[in-house]
Amino acid sequence: MGKVSYKNPKEADKKVQQIYDTLNGIVAEMAKDPSAFVVNPGKDFTRKRILSFKRMLEIILGMGGQSINKELVDYFIEENDSATKSAFVQQRDKILPEALRHLLHRFNEMSSDDKTYEGYYLYACDGTDVPVPKNPANKETHIISNKNSDGFNQYHVNALYDLMNKTFADAIVQGARAVDEPRAAITMINGLQVKEKAIIIGDRGYAALNLMEHCRRKNGVEFLIRVKESWISEVKALSMEECDVDIPLEIRTTQTKADKVAYKNGTAKYASGKSKFGKYKSSQTWDFESPHKMTIRVVRFQIAEDKYETIATSLDRGSFPAAKIKELYNLRWGIETSFRDLKYSDGVVNFHSRKDAAIKQEIFASLVMYNFYARITACVDIVCATSRKYEYQANFSVAIHIGRKYYRKHGHGLQTILREIVKYVEPVRKGRAGKRKPKQQSAVNFIYRVS
Repeated sequence: MGKVSYKNPKEADKKVQQIYDTLNGIVAEMAKDPSAFVVNPGKDFTRKRILSFKRMLEIILGMGGQSINKELVDYFIEENDSATKSAFVQQRDKILPEALRHLLHRFNEMSSDDKTYEGYYLYACDGTDVPVPKNPANKETHIISNKNSDGFNQYHVNALYDLMNKTFADAIVQGARAVDEPRAAITMINGLQVKEKAIIIGDRGYAALNLMEHCRRKNGVEFLIRVKESWISEVKALSMEECDVDIPLEIRTTQTKADKVAYKNGTAKYASGKSKFGKYKSSQTWDFESPHKMTIRVVRFQIAEDKYETIATSLDRGSFPAAKIKELYNLRWGIETSFRDLKYSDGVVNFHSRKDAAIKQEIFASLVMYNFYARITACVDIVCATSRKYEYQANFSVAIHIGRKYYRKHGHGLQTILREIVKYVEPVRKGRAGKRKPKQQSAVNFIYRVS
């Protein structure tokens, strides 16, 4: 391939140092007053110990797939101090999982992710299942798949992913038996700090009128969500051909005689309101006034012979014709590849505890570090000495491995990290088509490092 390097080495190396200093600065900021992030404020982490609050966060962030003892050896390898596995477990039990989610939010706030699509930040909303050590006593995560099985445990990670900057904006962790993707998406969207304009892109699991209305009422936010052909009666009635139409709807939460007539003749749609105690009945619960009129733009385009995709959106037809809607939805695939990297390169499937709080700590820690590696990798702008058929990009899986090594070394030698990453590049094959023929692979064996 010839010699490979990266543009503006001095400027790029400086950005990497800034990213590292930003993350470390937030950890230090939290350590000054950890009372908001511990189980017993005013008691936990008030005494001087080897495993301070700051060190605990650093160790959890830098964890890979090794046992706890090996993780501690790696952390203290260049220091005179050391700590036992027992001490680590006792200290981590004092930390709330929300501490790591706060770190994720602060790291995003303090970073300059500025890539957009025509001025819009693109956020894909999706979820992925994360298997955890078996624990039948945990009714929130334990699932029995059939009568002859003793079941398994897993969490569902709902994520909001910045497609252009390749970072996670937020996440909500739910037990496998309490999954509610639309409600999780609403919580994340309402908490999103919109810098300018944003588009929320979702798959069919997010086709809920309530979620769409939340997007419409969030300043600067639009939505683009794939729906089933039978999503609502108005969509089901559309001819199976390409189209771009506006569908007016009236939502009601009451059931008077007049309402029931309207529901029957199709002039209004029923949605359950909150219970008299203010609780949500389901993901389809309507959170707004009743009656309420809204218009949904529906775009249907062909993707193969006799196969169509249907999109519900709030985007303006003039600025976003059907071709752009199709392009935007295709970009959603970025969150699928991010889940693969998060699980198997960043190591989300390798946990160091059976306790729920510790598992959630590690999930959010992996999201923080995924963003750390993504921001460092974004500093690499590949330059080839000779002309090539393809453009090249850094191999992100290898970049994660290299990034973790330098983070564990407390940033020592960080100025050389991009020179290492650029040794491992791969071609960018845009618009790949055709049926793939992957080699047969054995099932992944999840080995948990349990304390």
